[in-house]
Amino acid sequence: MHLFDYLTGQPASHHRKRHYSIKETLGVGGFAVVKRATALDTGREVAVKIIPKEKIRDHEQQIFRQNTLLRLKHPHIIETVEWYESSSKYYLVFELAAGGELFEHLMESPGYRFPEAEAREVVYALVDGVAYLHGLNIAHRDLKPENVLYRTPPGSHPEVGHDDCVISDFGLAAYVEPNGGRLFTVAGSAGYSAPEMYPEEGVLNGEGQGRGYGLKADVWSLGVIARTTELYFPRSWETVSEEAKDFIRKLLTVNEDERPTAAEALDHPWLRSALSRPPSPAALSKPASLAPHDPPTDEQRLGPSLSRTETVTNHAPLFERRSTFDAAREQQAKV
Repeated sequence: MHLFDYLTGQPASHHRKRHYSIKETLGVGGFAVVKRATALDTGREVAVKIIPKEKIRDHEQQIFRQNTLLRLKHPHIIETVEWYESSSKYYLVFELAAGGELFEHLMESPGYRFPEAEAREVVYALVDGVAYLHGLNIAHRDLKPENVLYRTPPGSHPEVGHDDCVISDFGLAAYVEPNGGRLFTVAGSAGYSAPEMYPEEGVLNGEGQGRGYGLKADVWSLGVIARTTELYFPRSWETVSEEAKDFIRKLLTVNEDERPTAAEALDHPWLRSALSRPPSPAALSKPASLAPHDPPTDEQRLGPSLSRTETVTNHAPLFERRSTFDAAREQQAKV
């Protein structure tokens, strides 16, 4: 620990803050802000997520979550470089995925969708990443186009289609106990949440009263994303392959017990022809087992009406509640 940090009562890792030049804001949420930064010792451009400690209810769990993120190594998962803290804030340093959000590219595409071949590359990357997470018993719980980032703009690497994208924002991620473990907290974005998250028995104080939900809730979210990329608009289904339709139907199976796992979805015939196959080597070499710390209808439109700001249900606990950065709204507020 540096003497100045010791004298001012800062945590031992606080000196790491001086290794970064923090720059402009990239995104703002209800409990965090993301800024661009440069690592002074290497010159690497990174993204730093800054979380006020006063917004965190369980600090021990937060630290466990951050240490877990450091162990995730996969081409389609955002890389966590390191984390450090001050007396009042946590700083999470991530790779800078500067190619934009999947959401943004969807909104810029004709008809708010990608051609099927390009959609397949995106979906393969996401299913590959989710299968890796589920192999570690981690549920993301907030999969949606806003939380998928491109390292480079779409089309930069035509030899792998739209494969250069990563799953980000693990603020709602949770560990699921092996062999049938269940979660009960209602969390995530309502338009992408699996039906089992809202049981017939109802929700009380943010907790589902039914049998709960498991890792397959993420599989449902993947199905919704696939429909937003290409398959959601009824008129376009005439030109979509039968294999693609079958893939979507399987992922959006209402009965959770009959829905495929992410690993099974990865082996679906529609994804077997993805340019980026076979599965990445990182998906085959998992880190040591991670244990928890103790203690919609076809008529619905998701294209231009897809919300950028309403990202979690009101049932989510306070420390999990936040909204996606809305540049137009922020600019308007400054006027």
